[in-house]
Amino acid sequence: MKYKIIILLSACILACAPSFAQVRTDINSRERSNSSDDESDDNNSSRNHGHDYSIGLGLGRTKMFGDLPNSRPQQTYIGYFEKNISQSMSFGETVSYGYLESNGLIHSLNHYTSVDQHLTVEIGTFIHMFYKNYNDNIVTRLIGGIYVGGGIGVINNDLVKISNPNETIFVANTGLDNPVIEKNSTALYFPLNLGYNLHIANRVWFLRGIVLNANFQYTVCQSDYIDGYDPPSRANNKNDVYTVMSLGFRCFITHNKSDQ
Repeated sequence: MKYKIIILLSACILACAPSFAQVRTDINSRERSNSSDDESDDNNSSRNHGHDYSIGLGLGRTKMFGDLPNSRPQQTYIGYFEKNISQSMSFGETVSYGYLESNGLIHSLNHYTSVDQHLTVEIGTFIHMFYKNYNDNIVTRLIGGIYVGGGIGVINNDLVKISNPNETIFVANTGLDNPVIEKNSTALYFPLNLGYNLHIANRVWFLRGIVLNANFQYTVCQSDYIDGYDPPSRANNKNDVYTVMSLGFRCFITHNKSDQ
């Protein structure tokens, strides 16, 4: 099933390849040029990141909310690819590789790989409507980094182990024909994000800036087998949900010089 993830990721990257319509933004202090020539012309005195691409990495902890009552946090590793539509709005892909764990009458450990496309909008987008030079004020600049976002993705699950409290393994490397257990599954999900971006100007080497990120993701899945378990209960009428709390960074790697 993993080939589906690879195909989807390739399609996502290709979908972002065309250039977006150019969006002009106002001068802000974090991107102000030190060139004396630039100081003579406000239109050339800064670089905005309205057409920059960025890549990055993150590390997070997952928590499962499935059919079992308890969940222990597990690690997840994250890769980012983003394109800034404007200096405070971006569109891109997130790839995650990690684990989900649940406990109750049985113990479930699931390995997952996911990829999504999402749109992120910082509060700075709305502040800019009323205060165009909000980045020149440290308070509004910091507040402007708060963001919300959403998107759509696909998750592939491999059930590593599901067992009773005595660690009697129900699922081994061989297949198991059990209608309440799904050893491998693929499903759509909808990530809802709330977080903060801290933008740091950087002219080192090929970099055009760095973004430090803290994110909380609430993931609504379109499957009840994300934890590998779907008990035949009348009360069980909801699909699985999991959350991810993560820290990460992105580096801008390209810049459209026409925006200078």
